Amino acid sequence: MLTFWVVQRIYSLDALGHAAANLAIAQMIAFFTAIGWATLILVRVPASDGPQAARGAFYSLVAMAGWTTVAATLACVLVSASGLVGFDAGGVVALMWGWTVYQLARHFFVSYRRYRITIAFDCVLIAGSCALLQAGARLGYSASLCLAVALIAVAVAMFVGIGAPARRTVSMRIDVKGLQFGLTNFLSGGIALAIVPAAKAMCGAPFAGMLSLFSSLTAVGNLLPRAISIAQLPDLVKRKKDQVPLDATLGAMRRNIDLSNLVVLVANLAMVAGLTWHYGLNGSGAYLALAGGALLAIQCAAGVLGVVSSNVMMAFEQSAATARINIGTSALFAVLLGGSVAVGGAAGFFCMLAAAVGVTLLRNAIVAMQARRVCAAYLESIAAAARAERRPVPAATGARP
Repeated sequence: MLTFWVVQRIYSLDALGHAAANLAIAQMIAFFTAIGWATLILVRVPASDGPQAARGAFYSLVAMAGWTTVAATLACVLVSASGLVGFDAGGVVALMWGWTVYQLARHFFVSYRRYRITIAFDCVLIAGSCALLQAGARLGYSASLCLAVALIAVAVAMFVGIGAPARRTVSMRIDVKGLQFGLTNFLSGGIALAIVPAAKAMCGAPFAGMLSLFSSLTAVGNLLPRAISIAQLPDLVKRKKDQVPLDATLGAMRRNIDLSNLVVLVANLAMVAGLTWHYGLNGSGAYLALAGGALLAIQCAAGVLGVVSSNVMMAFEQSAATARINIGTSALFAVLLGGSVAVGGAAGFFCMLAAAVGVTLLRNAIVAMQARRVCAAYLESIAAAARAERRPVPAATGARP
């Protein structure tokens, strides 16, 4: 939020729209280059035996993410050279690399519950981004490049804190689960990230810039429920490893997330109204901004409702099942998006936002059903193991005392 505000103040609302669109595209690609592998970091690093094994598991996943990022870079260059899609390839690729290395390093500290140092690095990133934006504006560099440099610089410092990898960590092997989790997160979170580029295409860069402020605002608010989710995921993984029931952990997680989600939704709606008033919008512009910001806040809240079920699927590494669900719901959203684009303009854009909310709620309901099945099977396996331990071992036939 602060970084986007600085871009708007130092550059312009139009420049903010371009930078926010580049970042949104980079983050959508980074679901495959970063977030899928970061999900495995949260699951596998806490389950490792000792710091050395944890570091080895981390760098093995980093190597896989690196190969994926190289492939994504080549794809961006080819698409840009073909002229089929017009976008700022340099800005997108730079932000993709920065966001990838930053998220990978950050999730290592989160997996160890080292939240203070994680927050400290986040603060350094914000301060560094603001400083580089100030310098970049004077020297004529784009906001996208300045943000990418800040991300990479902070990520390098985080990797120094993590330590060097052991030998033979880098390999050509790619774990398909990382790509599956990337697809899962892309199909669930990519809907929200598509909003700003769609706003730029349908309503212009200035409106997209205003919407990106709202988007960053709601994203900051939703850090609280998602932080609760991430904080309790390692404990969920540990309890699963120890073969103990998960009901108490999941119940507490659900209560905490639902309460924080409600508080954040109310706060986000109030801040959307405050920002609209602060920027002096009036008439139809004010109504469009308020409606867009309100739907963004509701869409983010709807996405958080499925976090607990998604955590269950991550803990049990059920990436394939979740990917199938997301493929179906994303196909539905693609059809609705096509209809919204056909309508065009502000009306089409708000049709797209309404479709995003509806599809997100549908996806959450289906994932929740699948998560309940996974938990039921897990409880049955625990009960079966307990019955097997209580069963007496029969004596061998003809055995002598």
